[in-house]
Order: sequence, then structure tokens, then C-alpha cells
Amino acid sequence: MMKMILKIMFVGILSWYTYISYIEFKEKSIFDIVKVEINVKNKKLVSDLVDSIENFKGRNILEIKEGKIKEILLKDIRVKDVKIIKQMPDILIFRIEEKIPFTYVEYKGNIYIADEKGTLYGYMKESKKYNMPLLRVSQEKDIKEFIKIIKKIKYSGSISQIYRVKNGIAVTVDTGMKIITDLNVKREKYEIVKKIYELEKEKNNKIEYIDLRFEDYIIKRAEGDQR
Repeated sequence: MMKMILKIMFVGILSWYTYISYIEFKEKSIFDIVKVEINVKNKKLVSDLVDSIENFKGRNILEIKEGKIKEILLKDIRVKDVKIIKQMPDILIFRIEEKIPFTYVEYKGNIYIADEKGTLYGYMKESKKYNMPLLRVSQEKDIKEFIKIIKKIKYSGSISQIYRVKNGIAVTVDTGMKIITDLNVKREKYEIVKKIYELEKEKNNKIEYIDLRFEDYIIKRAEGDQR
């Protein structure tokens, strides 16, 4: 019985000593983070996140909960994905993937960046310049509706602006030509416009507009043509 008691006491003392040693080991300054490396394409767009991540400097790397931090960062509408890597003993690496910008949106006096789902997640002035269409909207529902039109047009890189006109929606391309359309126009009609657009651009001809809102035909009018 005495041997059993002594054995239990020995195991208990050994466990306590191991625990104390682990705590002391954890608290050694060798595990204090001296460098936070942030890999992100557009630091300016997520500058506030970068500042908050920098605050991990000086903290004990063993106490960092990667899963919890990732969960918090993914709640930010600008962040698509994030990976957190501990490079022992004192470097913490963040690889942040931002949402891909799809279009600019002019709304209530500001110009925003939006993703392909129509979510606004940054200001144009906070980001580098992209070759993207500008959606001029007066109400938020227009954003998603205009994006549906963009996705029907295969030469969308040539779109400069989209905005509402009387009984329709105007799509302006880089040649200055306007496509007058609405949400009911099928993708096939845009294919016809694509051919006209490419042909007229090649010939350096100017078209004022092409109207797609009619069921059986397209109206087009060259600049100066009053017919």
C-alpha cells in the first residue's frame, strides 16, 4: 500500500514539475513574436486589417489561436480567404486573399468597388485603378441588375458605363457607342451586337446607339444619320 502511495505521489510531483516547466518554457521570450509577415495584393484596401494584425507583435506565438483569428478575419467583407502560418519560434505569417474586384459603383456621391455578387467592399480611392465598368446607380438593387447585363456581354472589358435611361438601361462601350437594353434581352442579341461592335471598330466607324429592346430587330443609327 505504501509503495502505491509513494508511486502516486511521485507521478503527481512529476506531473506538476512537467506542468510548471511547460509554463516557464511557454513564457520564455524566445516565443515572443518579433515579425508579422502579411502577404496581400492590396494593402491599402485592407490597411485597417493590416494595422490590427501588426498588433500581434510581442505576443507569445504559442498562445495564438489560428482558427479563431481566421474566423474573425473572414467576417470582413473584403476578405475571401486567409491562411495563418506559425514559423517557429517567433514569426507569424498571414496570407490574405481579397475579393476580386468586378466593377465600380457610383452611388450617393461616392465611387465604390464591388465584387461579382454586387457587394460593395471598398472605395475606388483606396485601391489601385482597374479596367472595370462604372455602374451609375440611384438604388442598390440596380447594382445586381446591371451585373446580370455585364455577364451576358462577352466583350465586357470594353464597357465603360452602365446607367438607367427612360424605359431602359444604357451600356456605353469604349468607342462611345451606346447599347440600349433592359433585363429581358437575351444573351443571343448581345452576340449580334458584338459582331457589329467589332466590325465598326475595325472600320473606325461611329455608331450612336444600338437598341435591343425590340423583339424582332435591332435599331442602329450612325452618327449624323437622321434616318
